[in-house]
Amino acid sequence: MNKICNILLVILIFVAIVVGTLLAIKYGGNYINEQKIKETVAKIEEELQDSNNGEKIEGFYKGYAIEGILEIPKIEIKYPIINETTEETMKISITKFWGPDNPNEIGNYTIAGHNNRDGTMFGKTKYLQKGDTIKLTNLNKTIVEYRIFEIYSVNPNDTSYVESIENGTREVTLITCTKGHEERLIIKAREEKNI
Repeated sequence: MNKICNILLVILIFVAIVVGTLLAIKYGGNYINEQKIKETVAKIEEELQDSNNGEKIEGFYKGYAIEGILEIPKIEIKYPIINETTEETMKISITKFWGPDNPNEIGNYTIAGHNNRDGTMFGKTKYLQKGDTIKLTNLNKTIVEYRIFEIYSVNPNDTSYVESIENGTREVTLITCTKGHEERLIIKAREEKNI
């Protein structure tokens, strides 16, 4: 009986070590990525500050072009927006999913991001409410503040959220997974002056 207990104990310790190592690799990788993202955002903001209004700068993160910076003060996130959504780009930052060529143009600029359990990327968007603000900075130094007016979930195959609610307005839509990837959380915001 003691021999069986000892074998089970060894197996449990081994499993705990493997699981712990895998979690450390995953969340340690997220921590390192977050530090690099902060450095990239700071560099872009510095270049924007040094540029003349209307002068477009170029920004890159891990070799991918950046279209702008998303900031959500309530949940304390600030990310570069990579200009394409692929499996690879989604692992490293938030990405443009749909919409106008650049942030802050007329239309529905749609941004996708992972709902990471450690709170990175769109992991804290569940705390957002109607009335909260989202700031978008494009690489021409234009900053527009948007106010959230709608939050809902859809089936992963439903992409109706990419359409503008009202023609001629500037809108932002955030997309992330929810309920174990069974649904998409949709957060829609409109330029502050149009609310």
